Amino acid sequence: MHSPLVLEEALLRHPRLRIYAMHAGWPILDDMLPTMYTDPQLYVDIGMICYMIPRKGFYYLEQLVNERFGRRIMFGSDNMIWPQAVELGIAAINKAPFLSAAEKRDILFNNAARFLRLTEKEIKAMQ
Repeated sequence: MHSPLVLEEALLRHPRLRIYAMHAGWPILDDMLPTMYTDPQLYVDIGMICYMIPRKGFYYLEQLVNERFGRRIMFGSDNMIWPQAVELGIAAINKAPFLSAAEKRDILFNNAARFLRLTEKEIKAMQ
């Protein structure tokens, strides 16, 4: 529950460093947006926000997509204790009316593949 702005110093010092902010910086959208604008190497995961907060709160994600950060949002589940979180998280993404099919695929796979710099061979092995 810290401001994403605390990442700014590290991102400026290490412009090639890729970082992802857990839970998309929720609930501090006002700090997350400018940080993402200024730091293209910053990604986010949606973690527990897809099942732990009320659905209306999950649509915090809609603002990130509307601001054109959809290619830097990754699926996350925080399923260390509750494995069913994965299924709930995927369902929340699939039911989000503001996401296109391509945006859903990006969030569920493509963005993480790009963040992790997976090779085409590694990607094909997962399909």
